[in-house]
Parts: sequence; C-alpha cells; structure tokens
Amino acid sequence: MDEHPCDAEGKAFARLAQLMRLLLEPAGCPWDQEQTLASLRQYVIEEAEEVVAAVDKLLDVEARMRQQQGLPPADPSPPPQFTTAHQDKGRCQAHHPARHDFNQCSSASGAPLDKSELPADLRSQWDDARRQLVAELGDLLLQPVFQGELGAKMGYFTLTDIIESIRGKLIRRHPHVFGSTEVNSAEEVLDNWEEIKSKEKAGEER
Repeated sequence: MDEHPCDAEGKAFARLAQLMRLLLEPAGCPWDQEQTLASLRQYVIEEAEEVVAAVDKLLDVEARMRQQQGLPPADPSPPPQFTTAHQDKGRCQAHHPARHDFNQCSSASGAPLDKSELPADLRSQWDDARRQLVAELGDLLLQPVFQGELGAKMGYFTLTDIIESIRGKLIRRHPHVFGSTEVNSAEEVLDNWEEIKSKEKAGEER
C-alpha cells in the first residue's frame, strides 16, 4: 500500500525537528547553540522577505509564459466586494474561480496556465523559480522549528505547542468547515475570521 502524503510529510517534519535537536546538543553546532529567541528575530524577517521575493520571481516567469501563450495578464487586484481590510491579508486571489479547486489552480497567481508546451528557456526559468521558492520556504520553515526546539531547551514552549496552537486556531476560525456555521462566499469566510479573531483578542485582554 502506498504511503499517504500526510504520513510522508509527518515523517519529513519529524526528521527536520530531530536534526535541529542534534544541532543544539553539546556535540552539535556551536553557532546554533549560541542563538537565542532574540538573535533569531532578524532571520525570521529575512527569510520571510526572501520567500516573497521568490514568489515574485515565479510570478514574473509565469507572466512571460502567459504572454508567450497569448493569454491576458493575471489580474492581481481584489474584486470590488472585497474591503480594504481584506486586501492586506494576501487574499486578493480568493475571487478567482480556480481558487475553489486546487487541482485546477495551475499557476502561482491562481490563473489557468498551460505549462505542457513551453520554449526550453521559459521551462528552465520556471523550474529554477519553482526550486528557488521551495528552498526559501524551507529556510522559513526552519525558523519555527529552530525556535520550537530552542524554546523547549529553555522550558518556555515546545514545537508541539507551536503546532497545536496553529492547528487549534485553524479549527476555531473555520466554523463553516468544522462547525455548523454556513457561508455563501469567501467574503463571509473573511468576515467570520475577523469576528472570531476580535473575540479571541478580547478574551486574551481580560
């Protein structure tokens, strides 16, 4: 029986966490062992910026691919019904029909794009951009793993705490999936998200 993708991902993540633990052990890496939550702040910012740059590079290559195929440019602007409050959340593509079926979302922008027949140079550039994004996402993923293992050594929190925190948040903020809330549009999902977020913040401040 083939391994389920979730099983493979779980094992890969566990190997990464174990590697980070080894690096933080006495026989591990002196540089890693000298790091603190404070010293790692700059790397979180740097890695996030590099992910954004890699996405932009992929979008640029795909824009040239669309031009090559005579397709109109992908529209990066949010639809009229989206409010300004939602535009800064990286959700401007939620209106695109392809976003409702990830199997049909064949490009970084969410706009349909045929990659089956491309000039060799564009195919090579697309492969390079895709691989660069994978590498940059890996660098960014290292940060919560690093800080989770560091936090565990300090007795502050664990990597499991981090994972369960975001897992719980995703469940709470998707009541239309895990609860009885009904929604008719992506806009309503965003409104619910902000409402739940506000209630959670208010509860934390009590």
